[in-house]
Amino acid sequence: MGDMRIREKTDIELVNLLTQDNEAAFSELYIRNKDKLYYFCLNLLKSKEDANDIVQEIFTRIWESRNFINPDLSFSSFLYTIARNRILNYFRSVDIDLKVKSILAQRDPVEEDIIESNLIYTEYQKILKGAIEALPPQRKKIFNMSREDNMTHKEIAAQLGISVNTVQEHISESLRFIKKHFNKHTDLSLSLLLYLII
Repeated sequence: MGDMRIREKTDIELVNLLTQDNEAAFSELYIRNKDKLYYFCLNLLKSKEDANDIVQEIFTRIWESRNFINPDLSFSSFLYTIARNRILNYFRSVDIDLKVKSILAQRDPVEEDIIESNLIYTEYQKILKGAIEALPPQRKKIFNMSREDNMTHKEIAAQLGISVNTVQEHISESLRFIKKHFNKHTDLSLSLLLYLII
């Protein structure tokens, strides 16, 4: 598929291709969104390096979790929801200022629809925890360092003395296993799962 044809695609079409492992579609989504997302992060973090790191981490996680994405949801809203969550995690260790508090009040309708039921959310958390516990020890450790401790792939690699590629492989395999685990529960939506694991 040529570059021109990819550039003519809508976001929904690109996300559909992304869920089918299309790297050109992923690159186009990155090009369309990276600058706006960067300035959104920069406005809150006041650090070019930190803003850039978060943007790179977001797109890395999107590629890893591509098979979970629902093409019918707004990709742009989805990106900003992830960015807000990442920034809030970043500020957990310091006093959260008023600007960051305002982020908490700006939840997307899409996100609210997805997680409005605490009962369903709790059930998903329980199933996800069971899937993570079933991972091999090293894989579980790396996945938890990424998702629970919010460490970047580079930080995990440095701490464990392994390559970034090895970290990425472990994360990808973990996500494949978790998706397979959730597929046994046919009544559950992968959309909510995505918000829990990304």
